[in-house]
Amino acid sequence: MIPMPDRRWFVIPVCWLGLWGFAGGEDFPDFPDPHLQEGRTVWVENCKTCHGYGVAGAPIPTDAEAWGPRLQQTKDRLYEHAINGFFGPDDTMMPARGGNQALSDAQVRSAVDYMVEVAKQNFQHINEEQQT
Repeated sequence: MIPMPDRRWFVIPVCWLGLWGFAGGEDFPDFPDPHLQEGRTVWVENCKTCHGYGVAGAPIPTDAEAWGPRLQQTKDRLYEHAINGFFGPDDTMMPARGGNQALSDAQVRSAVDYMVEVAKQNFQHINEEQQT
């Protein structure tokens, strides 16, 4: 049996591919709140490559099943995972600051807030569909 390489080392290089031309955030909503606008910009430029496509198990904000448990956590817990990094189940990995150490804590928090708002809107939409 050939040993498999550790998948965690695959995450960061793949996520950095976003710097070389993946599409912008056309498929994800804009919000009028300036904080969420900043979060969307940070997210598109730094997070979308993994979180927009589910690379290495990164939860896509519009995926209700993936975000349900996350929305039950405190924002402080989500901020902690995004700022400091996190090893999740099944060898999933969130690199600290999405692999971009130049991001400030405030920028990371704004990106988390953006994803949370997208996920909440998606849940609201699903609930409305189920009630009709």
